[in-house]
Amino acid sequence: MDMKRIFGVLLSALMFVNLVGCGGSAAPESSAVPAGSTAAPASSAAGSAEVTPEVTLIGAHVNSDDSSFNVGMVAFADALKEVSGGKMALEVHGNGELGGDETELVQKMATGTVDVIATSPSFLASSVAEMDLFSMPFLYTSVDHWKEVTSGEVGQTMAQLLEEKSDFRITAYWMCGIRSIFSTKEIHNMSDLKGVKIRVHSSENVQAIWAALGAQPTSLAYNELYSGLQNKVIDAAENDLGNILLQKFYEAGPYIALSQHDYATRMCVISKAKYDSLTDEQKAWVDQAAEISREKQWEYDLSLTEKAQKDIEAAGGTFIEVEDIDQWIATATPVIESVAEKLGVSEQYAKIVELSK
Repeated sequence: MDMKRIFGVLLSALMFVNLVGCGGSAAPESSAVPAGSTAAPASSAAGSAEVTPEVTLIGAHVNSDDSSFNVGMVAFADALKEVSGGKMALEVHGNGELGGDETELVQKMATGTVDVIATSPSFLASSVAEMDLFSMPFLYTSVDHWKEVTSGEVGQTMAQLLEEKSDFRITAYWMCGIRSIFSTKEIHNMSDLKGVKIRVHSSENVQAIWAALGAQPTSLAYNELYSGLQNKVIDAAENDLGNILLQKFYEAGPYIALSQHDYATRMCVISKAKYDSLTDEQKAWVDQAAEISREKQWEYDLSLTEKAQKDIEAAGGTFIEVEDIDQWIATATPVIESVAEKLGVSEQYAKIVELSK
């Protein structure tokens, strides 16, 4: 990664507040797991008595051991050992052990300290703007639709675009829950949403959609979200159910409107320089292992969502079915079309829409 690209990525990344989710939370620095312990599941997959790995990749993420990110990366390690016959290994370091946020992890990818990370489309958009398409709410109608998009032509085209314009290569698309609204007041329809101060992603493209829906989109540091609801700095926010449960956001925002506006996409990416340094056989092992682990990450992430709703209800949270979600989608669609045109990905957006039919 040349220095110009490194600084571009790091500077742009500081404009974003990372969303911690997918059924896990970033550990405080003081609670970081000692070196090696997070990687234990992977180290058991990293080699055997008979075979010493010829190449060991270093994987890192900022989420907890029970997150779907960790499950996905450990599954990647297990699969890589199996398909390579122990000739390749992946060490997994979670809980922010090698970097507390995506900015740090990308910096370490540039120096070769980290090879594989889990990241968000908004972060990748800081270097390749087109990737912000995957940050848009109301893109998908179901989990199956999301899978068709990310596993098919659209996902492949976007991955190729990223690789051509940056130093990242997507090994697999991962799930990060299904996002809904939690708030201090009941939201049943668009009328209820009007004027609501809602904390959403700082992307101007995302904020334009919520403004069109009548809300007042607001940027707020993630670690101020809970107190922001308590102190009425904001009225609402949005996240996946797993994170709403783990962060106990339902205490400050007890009304969860099941807008299910975003089947959240995350990417498991490898440094392109590292990937290019591998032999063709090693590249094939990485690709195969990523595909195997993807299915396990998806399955686990979906199970977290199902469990979270039950646990939130048991803890006193109130779930609300949105009455006019079709109207929300109809209102958001022209804005998404405009964003797609601005980003130069109208063709890909049209294919996403077509796959929903």
